[in-house]
Amino acid sequence: MADSRAGSAPGSAPGSAPGITPDASGSAAARLETGHAYERALFAGRMDELGEYLTDDVSYWVAGAPPIGGLWRGREAVVGAFANREFGLGAADWGYEELRRDWSAPGDDRVVVEIHEKSWLKSDPSDVIDQRTYCVLRFRDGRIAAIEDYTDAHLYEEFAERHRADLPRFRGY
Repeated sequence: MADSRAGSAPGSAPGSAPGITPDASGSAAARLETGHAYERALFAGRMDELGEYLTDDVSYWVAGAPPIGGLWRGREAVVGAFANREFGLGAADWGYEELRRDWSAPGDDRVVVEIHEKSWLKSDPSDVIDQRTYCVLRFRDGRIAAIEDYTDAHLYEEFAERHRADLPRFRGY
């Protein structure tokens, strides 16, 4: 994958992000606060803000072989992967139900998010992916330095095979 490196956003202090004061002590509360803020920016599509929560040399790894999984390195590449949905099943007309999302801050440098969710194409709501994902956010100096998404990529591969015509990113595979 691309290896792009970008500096802090213009006008921002090194190590700062909107509404967050990085905690050099790496307290669990500070990591959880940053993790939640990162997720809010991601879900709202605020990619510039999302990038401010990441180190310049951040890495993002998703379980599975490309195009479902892969590895992105550097802030620009990671933010681009999120903005362009370069992993998983990609953009489509999805239905979604979150069943559980548990946050914890074990150890000195990480946050773990345990997610249980169901998703389906609105064109075929009877074919549901019942998915569990463990997302590990690793921190350095108050920012996210690595993101690891552990999931059952085989479920995605099987779903993509059944719905290739409805998933734009899989039409050429």
